[in-house]
Amino acid sequence: MVEAAKIDHAGHANDTAGILAESIDFDKAITEALKFADTHPDTLVIITADHETSGFSIPQGNVKKHQIEGYFASYDHTAIMVPIFAYGPMSHEFQGVYENNEVFHKIMKILKK
Repeated sequence: MVEAAKIDHAGHANDTAGILAESIDFDKAITEALKFADTHPDTLVIITADHETSGFSIPQGNVKKHQIEGYFASYDHTAIMVPIFAYGPMSHEFQGVYENNEVFHKIMKILKK
C-alpha cells in the first residue's frame, strides 16, 4: 500500500505546484507497482483515493512550455467522484461506479477465492 497524503495537503492549501509535484511522485510509485505486477502475475494493483480535495481543475495551460493554470473550488474535501483503476488478476471486479466503502468488500471477496 502506498498513500500519497501530500496531494491532499496541497489541495487543502490550494497549492497547484504541490499537487503537481506530489502527483508526479505518486505516478512514479504506481509505475513501480505495475512493473512489479508484470513480473509477479498473482499481484493485483488497485489505485484510488478515499476522497477528492479542493475541486482542483486545469482551465488552461501550455504543454510545450510545461505551464498550467490551476483552479480551486474549495479548501476542503468535495463530493467529486474519484476514479479507481485496477491491474492484474481479478481487476475486472473494480469496474463501474460505486461507493468507496465497496472497495473493501471487493478486496475481501477476491481474497476468499
